[in-house]
Amino acid sequence: MRFAAKYSSKFIHAVLVLATALMLWLGIALQARADAGTPTGWDVEMANQRMQIGQIVLKYEPDLEDDARALADAIPEYWSRIEQELAGDLEDRMTIILVNHAGRIADTTGVHRWAAGVAHSPSGRIMISRHAPDGSRTELGNLLKHEMVHVALYRAVGNQPLPRWFHEGVAESFTNNIDFARSRALAAAVFGPGVPRLELIERNFYQEDPLAASVAYAASRDLVSYLRARDDRGSDFRQFLHEIREGHGFEASFIRSFGLSLAELDAEWRAGLSGRFAWFPIIGNEGLPLALVSPLFVIALWRRKKRFREGLARLEREERMGRVGPYGRYHGGYAGSVRM
Repeated sequence: MRFAAKYSSKFIHAVLVLATALMLWLGIALQARADAGTPTGWDVEMANQRMQIGQIVLKYEPDLEDDARALADAIPEYWSRIEQELAGDLEDRMTIILVNHAGRIADTTGVHRWAAGVAHSPSGRIMISRHAPDGSRTELGNLLKHEMVHVALYRAVGNQPLPRWFHEGVAESFTNNIDFARSRALAAAVFGPGVPRLELIERNFYQEDPLAASVAYAASRDLVSYLRARDDRGSDFRQFLHEIREGHGFEASFIRSFGLSLAELDAEWRAGLSGRFAWFPIIGNEGLPLALVSPLFVIALWRRKKRFREGLARLEREERMGRVGPYGRYHGGYAGSVRM
């Protein structure tokens, strides 16, 4: 029934928009990553247990054995996907160190205190922590994938120089999670002062401001994801990395691979941001989030959905009984109105 299909889709769309707004308002804590530091002193004394996964060595603290075994099972799949989507086949020798608290990462590598993971790409050494700087548990799988991508990308381009925003954007684009806190920060920039230019995004990775870093990570991920998805198989992106490896330079490789300059691709991406973040004005009203999380709101939404279904069923019964006239008006009784 066209009437039912039309208004059912509107109801579903409304529910999805509200659910998205709720999740984005609640957000999740920032778990920062980095591709910096020095490998000196990375053999943390407490990470004295060891597993071998092919050419990859996993060191971990004894209390983290269950987490280490789960990572060991997942590492071959992680690396296989990263290789295939970036370059096909890469050197897979790495050392991964799993520690319990993020503070040890800052102490031993010199990165920001808000970092929960770090990769030293030239040496293939990675350190990740079970707990973030704020004490919350990290998503170890996504954290490890992020750092492994840093190492893989370094190898895929043959140690050619890359901007930090690109490195972080590629690494972020391989994680499965949606960081609502970062998405909200990027959306606020889209509908506020504007998304910073790439030069400023690059600088923000080296600042101590977590909010600026959040926008930088989110924008970099979004832009790189856009580049990777411009063709169905990602072949343009792989060709881009190949061109860099061949020594054609970062800017020139965009034209050779995508047929457009970085400035043109950046403009294309920015032009679509307001449409893709159209949900943000919904949570711009300070009173709305309280309504969204209210039990009364949930009950009202359920009741409205129930009335809507009852109304559709009533219309279908009337239609089967032939009580709808040529102009769509009911005869022999008033069915009421069904509104969304």
